[in-house]
Amino acid sequence: MSHRGEREDPTPKDILPGMLLEFRKAQLPQDAVALWNLDVAIFGKDAFDQALWLVLESYWVLVDTHIAGCAAFIHHADFQEDLREDAQNTPQAGSLYIQSTGLLPQYRGEGLGTRIKAWQIEYAKQNRFRRIVTNCRESNAAMISVNKKFGFKPIRTTPEYYEDGEATVVLELLLP
Repeated sequence: MSHRGEREDPTPKDILPGMLLEFRKAQLPQDAVALWNLDVAIFGKDAFDQALWLVLESYWVLVDTHIAGCAAFIHHADFQEDLREDAQNTPQAGSLYIQSTGLLPQYRGEGLGTRIKAWQIEYAKQNRFRRIVTNCRESNAAMISVNKKFGFKPIRTTPEYYEDGEATVVLELLLP
């Protein structure tokens, strides 16, 4: 698996032949506005506040050198904002919270979500995290399926998490 700007050859089974997948670490603060704009293009009303992109460890997802999406982490944090009145995430040593995984619509359905999830898990292992936590809309069956394929287990569903009233599903993966 590659990270921090290294290139990796994708397997044709997961990505269309000829597509080159790259994860490039974002340079903050200069990339924060562009990341936020991409977040809005991917998630619309679910996009994070622009200021959050200043504190996340963020990566550009590039396909054949074109920006296809992004991924972002928070180190040593558990996803708890759905349970806490202050909407904050609890510090937790050894846990990696996947804050965001997003692809532009034209890159969906090509197996990239699977490749990104594999890279995120490898990233966690290489950085000695023991647990990964993530969450997504209850209706996002594709992302829930990708997470389950890699062994993530749902640990709770929080009703009315999103502005439109939809629930979020929180999943975790314990690493050896």
